Amino acid sequence: MKMPLWLAACALAAGGLPGQAIDLRARSESGSKQFVVYSEDVRVRQRVASFAETAKSDVLQILGESDFWRAPVVITIERATDLDRGEPPARLRLAETQPGFKIEIQVKIGDDPSAVNLHKLLLRAVLLEYAYRQTGVNAGQPIVEPPWWIVEGLYAMARRREQGAENALFRQLVETNKLPPIENFLASKPDELGPTALAVDGALAMCLLDLLTAQPGGRADLARLVRDWPRSDGDPVALLARNFPSLGAGPNLQKWWTLSLARFAAADRYQGLTAEETERALAPLLQLEMVINKAGEKKTFAVGEYAQYLKLPKSSAVLNSRHAEIVGLSTRANVLYRAVLADYEEIFSRLARGKARGLGDRLAKVEEYRGLVRQQSTQVADYLNWFEATQMPSQSGVFDSYLKTANELDEQDRRQRGPIGRYLDQLEPEF
Repeated sequence: MKMPLWLAACALAAGGLPGQAIDLRARSESGSKQFVVYSEDVRVRQRVASFAETAKSDVLQILGESDFWRAPVVITIERATDLDRGEPPARLRLAETQPGFKIEIQVKIGDDPSAVNLHKLLLRAVLLEYAYRQTGVNAGQPIVEPPWWIVEGLYAMARRREQGAENALFRQLVETNKLPPIENFLASKPDELGPTALAVDGALAMCLLDLLTAQPGGRADLARLVRDWPRSDGDPVALLARNFPSLGAGPNLQKWWTLSLARFAAADRYQGLTAEETERALAPLLQLEMVINKAGEKKTFAVGEYAQYLKLPKSSAVLNSRHAEIVGLSTRANVLYRAVLADYEEIFSRLARGKARGLGDRLAKVEEYRGLVRQQSTQVADYLNWFEATQMPSQSGVFDSYLKTANELDEQDRRQRGPIGRYLDQLEPEF
C-alpha cells in the first residue's frame, strides 16, 4: 500500500497538478464514504481513498470497534507552489460544521514527497473522530490530539506487517538495558525527531500497544482510554492505570512493558529458516580456514580437501568447532536440509577424529543430494507462485475494488500516456 501512494506523490511533484484551486468536482469517496479526497489526478484520489480505509481498519481492529463513523474526513491534495515555501507540507484540523464536525487534511506535495507521511495523518484523523464521536466539538473548544504513542504504535505495526519483523532492533534495546521510565516515554514528544529516534519510539510504542491489547478485555479498555483522553488531566500513566488496573502503575507497568519488549526481541528465536536461508548459512561452514605454518599463514580449504589439511596440527580443533556449528544450524534448518546436515555432522565428526577412510564417496553423495535439494526448493517455490497466480479455485473478492481501479487506470494509460504516466514508468523499476 505504501508504494502506490509514494509514487502518486512523486507524480504530483513532477507536475501532475496546477498551482491553482482544485475543481470541487475532482473528488472521490472511499468505500465507507467517510473519506472524501479532492485532487486533480484521479489515480491519486483513488489510491488515497483506498489506503484511508486500510488505515481506518487498523485503528478499528486494535480498538475492537465496528465502523460507525459520524464525522467525515476531507483530504485535499495539491502541488506546492512558491508561496508555500517554509510551510509544513501537511496539516490536520478539526472543524465545527452544522451537523457536527469534520476533520480536514490538507496536503501540498513539494520537491520531497517523502516529507508527507499521509499514513500517520490518517491514523490521527481516525483516532480523533473516534475520540470526539460522542461528545462533538463546540466553537472555540481546544482540541486534544490522540496519544502519540498509539499513532506511532499502529504505524510500527503496519510497517512490521508489510516489511517483516525487525527483531534485531528489539534485541538491541534489551541488550543496552536503557529502557526509559514509562512516565517519560508517554510524555509529549517534539514534532521533529530523527529517523533513529522515530524507529526506537515506534518499536517501544508497538510493544506497549501489544501489551495492552493482550490483557483480558484489553481492546475495549484501550477504546475507553481513547474516548477518555480529551477529558483526562494530562497524566497518561494515571489514565493507563485507571483503564488497565491489572497492570498497575509505576514499577509494575514498567516491568510488564519490559517483558513485552523482551518477547518481541525473542520472537524469531524458534523460527525455522527457509531452504534458501539454510543453504546460505551452510555454504560458508563447508570452507575451513587453517594455519598452515609456524609463521601463522592461513589457507582456506574445501571440506573435501581433507588429504591436505588433516595433517595440520590444529585441524582437529577447527573441525570440532565446525561440527558444533553444523549441529547448531540443524536445529533451525529447513526440513528439506535435515538429511544433508545429518550427513555433514557425521563427516565432520569423523574428520575431527582423523578417520577419513571412505569419506570421498560419502562427500560426493551428500553434495549430489544437496544439489537436488536446492533444485527441488526452487521448483517448489516456482510452482507455488504459479499456482497462486493461475489456479486458485475461487476468488475471495477482497481485492475486487483494487483490481477494478487498476484495470481502469491501465485502460486510461493505454488511451493516453501523459507526462505523469511516463514518469511513473521511469520510477517503477526502482521499486
